[in-house]
Amino acid sequence: MDFYNPVEIKFGSGKRLQLFDSCKKNNVLVICTLTAFDRLKEDISLAKIFTNENFSFEHGFSSNPSLVDIKNISHKFHQSNINQIIGIGGGSSMDVAKILCASIPALNKGYDITDLLEDPSIIEGLNVLQCIHVPTTAGTGSEVTSFATIWDYEAKKKNSLSHSSLYAKSAIIDPDLLITTPFSISLSTGLDAMNQAFESIWNKNASLKSLEYAEKAASLSLEWLPKIHNINEDKSVREGLFNASLMAGMAISNTRTSICHSISYPLTIELGIPHGLACAFSMKAVSEFNLVHITESLKKIESTFGRDPLEAVDEIFDVLEVENEINLYIDDQIQVLNLIPEMKSEGRFENNIRDCSSEDLESIIIKSLQNLRNARGNT
Repeated sequence: MDFYNPVEIKFGSGKRLQLFDSCKKNNVLVICTLTAFDRLKEDISLAKIFTNENFSFEHGFSSNPSLVDIKNISHKFHQSNINQIIGIGGGSSMDVAKILCASIPALNKGYDITDLLEDPSIIEGLNVLQCIHVPTTAGTGSEVTSFATIWDYEAKKKNSLSHSSLYAKSAIIDPDLLITTPFSISLSTGLDAMNQAFESIWNKNASLKSLEYAEKAASLSLEWLPKIHNINEDKSVREGLFNASLMAGMAISNTRTSICHSISYPLTIELGIPHGLACAFSMKAVSEFNLVHITESLKKIESTFGRDPLEAVDEIFDVLEVENEINLYIDDQIQVLNLIPEMKSEGRFENNIRDCSSEDLESIIIKSLQNLRNARGNT
């Protein structure tokens, strides 16, 4: 499998200042949550975008963007003169920005988002808008991928829109933007990045290059996640976690995620478990299930990191009390068992390096629930 990623990366403290050079003479739509908008208004380096008449702002989407959100925003702006979109924030903001780059021009040709989901090749005939991503969390990898998640709450399912035209022109990654990110978000996105790294390792679509990125991301996550409590004060922690996130994003941009993410989607939509925690739920059980197939990568990570990586994952879960955080969302474990039929998400579940039967999946879920019970019993 050939590796491909066209996104120009601008990484480093203060790089957010380059956003203005990328937007000269353009009419820009900025996609960000209202909470991110309020935080960013206090950022002196970004103050210009809040007074520039060529910038419009849109906050009308949920933390897990829905089909309704996308339809509403697309109709709101499809007759405007917007020619560039910026996604500032976490994965949701960047996913919405990506989708709108196609769905806004699609409306002018009589297509809506449901048409694009059914036939992504429609995008090839569109004048897709230029996109720039500015992540304010270290974990989603969305800034360097060509796919975006859309939630259908009526059907209670997750959809994904994917096309090479949805790659951003550039990603501006400034670790200083993590200074004001709430800890709960940093934890969830940090766990997401670590899981993405391992999901790209136990993945049928892996290549030598994607494995290189994934193994690097795993090593960085294992090094810096235990220090995440210092993310707001310590520049080295911010840089380490953003590097881990970027490497993981580069890996999944070619492999996509796999079984942990597939399991996570109903946990998020039905139980409200934040995405990173929902991915972490099954990570230890899945790594055990795939162990015999990933020994070479584990050895490479150990040689870089200096210790057994799966033991380090266990320690991170203990130190950060990950399973106790997940327990807060689960009143009755029967709830989770009842979701097993919904955990085989197309485009993710089958990516696992080892074929996983229904019986295997049930065993993984039972093992993961046992891990939660053990954590609860130790508190």
